[in-house]
Amino acid sequence: MSQWTIVMWSAARQIAEEANLPKEAWPEDGVSPQDFFATLREGDDPIGAISYAATALPKLEAIDWALHSLPELDKDSPDFARRQLLRDAAFRWVGEPDDENRRAMYDLADSSSSEWPETLIGLAIFFAGGSIGPEENAPVTADPNICSSLLAGALQTAVATHIKDQPELAAEALDLADKVAMRGRQALTQT
Repeated sequence: MSQWTIVMWSAARQIAEEANLPKEAWPEDGVSPQDFFATLREGDDPIGAISYAATALPKLEAIDWALHSLPELDKDSPDFARRQLLRDAAFRWVGEPDDENRRAMYDLADSSSSEWPETLIGLAIFFAGGSIGPEENAPVTADPNICSSLLAGALQTAVATHIKDQPELAAEALDLADKVAMRGRQALTQT
């Protein structure tokens, strides 16, 4: 098995705890992050594996992975334009992760449907780093787990929404997470 080169965690148990997996699902001490990810996948727990991957990956890579894992939008949907705008803004932040783009992403996400995976990813971007308070106030930091929880929720929402028409969506997202964990964002540009 290839090593997860960009994952900074050394113990799977730490990631499982931070991902809020049920305590009875936590691995024993000494289990590597990638070995436990494989165990979650073999145990047919895609929801747990998505939460685990969203927590294990560094924030920028996790956000980029979540965006690349979303299914294509239906161009005939009445929500298409707004959801595509959210995706475009999220990709803009990934390409240039500065505070101006982060706050613009929040404004867009805050005025969008909370039922859309794109909205949750937009909120994850806002909570990925930087102050969550008004710019003119002293910095206010967010709980570091909010970003990964929102990303997991976004992908879990997409999987649940497309369970009938794209039953392979979870497996494809998890395959991609594994590749990103091994090669970083370079895995997202390779076909």
